[in-house]
Amino acid sequence: MSKPPRIFGTLLTEIVRTDLCMYCGACIASCPVNVIARTDDEKPTLAGICILCELCYYGCPRVQLPLDQIEENIFGRTRQTDEPYGIKLGVFSARSTDPEVRKRVQDGGVATTILRQALERKIVDRVITVGTVPGNPWKPVPVVVSDGKDLLEHAHSKYTSTGSLSGLADAAAGYPDSDFAFVGVPCQLQALRRLATSPHGARKLAERVKLALGLFCFNSYKYNSLFTDYLETQQRLDLSKISKVDCKAGQFTFHERDKTILQVPAKDLEPYKNPGCAKCQDFTGELSDISIGSVGSDSGWCTVITRKPETEQLLKAAVDSGALELRPDGPRVQEVAKLSEAKRKRPAPYIPH
Repeated sequence: MSKPPRIFGTLLTEIVRTDLCMYCGACIASCPVNVIARTDDEKPTLAGICILCELCYYGCPRVQLPLDQIEENIFGRTRQTDEPYGIKLGVFSARSTDPEVRKRVQDGGVATTILRQALERKIVDRVITVGTVPGNPWKPVPVVVSDGKDLLEHAHSKYTSTGSLSGLADAAAGYPDSDFAFVGVPCQLQALRRLATSPHGARKLAERVKLALGLFCFNSYKYNSLFTDYLETQQRLDLSKISKVDCKAGQFTFHERDKTILQVPAKDLEPYKNPGCAKCQDFTGELSDISIGSVGSDSGWCTVITRKPETEQLLKAAVDSGALELRPDGPRVQEVAKLSEAKRKRPAPYIPH
C-alpha cells in the first residue's frame, strides 16, 4: 500500500501543533499556489485549497535536517571537532568606519556594510531582510530592499519570530530576474538549506539566494506575548517610543533614544519565548555563508565568522575599501563557543519518521 501524501495537514499535526514550529517561513515560501499564509499568532495556516504537492512538508527543517549532507553541499566538507560553532575560515571583530552607520545600527554595522558591498559589487540584486509593519514599529515582516539607505532603515534586531523565509517567495515572484541575499537567524538558515537540498523541496527557489548571512540567536520571542502583552500592557510602554532593544550578558535593555526605559533579566522573559526555540541547537547560524553577532566582541563591535572563501573575500573587500575596520586582537572566541555548546545541549527536534 502506498503511503498517504505528506501535506500541510501532516505538517500541522506533527510540527505546528506539537510546538516544534519556529515560524521560519519555509512552508509558506514552498507553496506553489500560495495557500499557506502568515498569521498574527506566528504560526502558518492554510488559507486555500491544498494541492497535495508535499513541498511544504519536505521543505520543513523540523521534519528532517541531514546536517552532514547539507554541509557537504554548501562547504564541500563536514565540520571538524575543533569547530564548536560550525565550519569556519576566519573569526574577526569588525565594525563600520562610518559614524552615521554605527549610530543607527544594532552593534557595529557589519551586516549592513557587507550587504551594501554585495549590492555594489553585483553579487546580489536585492536583500531579503526584516522590516516592520507600517504603523506598528516592532511587529516584524519580511521586506525586500535594493539599496544601502533601505538597509539602514531595517538594521535593528527585532528579537521576535518573523517567518522571514516566506519573503523569498515574494521576492522571487516580484523580481524574477534577480539574485538575492538572505538575512536570517539559525532556524531560518536551516530552512533555507533544507529547501536547497531536499529531494522533494522547492530547490529552484532556494537557489536564487547567492549570499546567506546568519545572525547569532539564542532565543526568539512571540511578538504578541512580548511586545503586546508584556511591554505594552504590563509595563505600560509606548512601543512607538522604543528605539532599540539589546540583549547582552543575560539582560534585555529597552531604549528610547539615548535613555534606558526598561531593563529585565532574560530569564524573566522565558514565558514569552517561541516554544520551538527549545529544540534549536544552533547559536551562530552555522549553515550561513557568513555569521555576525555581538557575543565575543566589545561594545560597538561585531564578531564575524566567515565560512566560505567568497565571504572571506567580501569581508576583505569591505576592509580594503575603508568601509570596515578589524580589531587586531580579534574576538573572544571562547564566549562564542560557550554559548554554542550550551545551545547544542538542547534536545534535538523530534523527527516523525
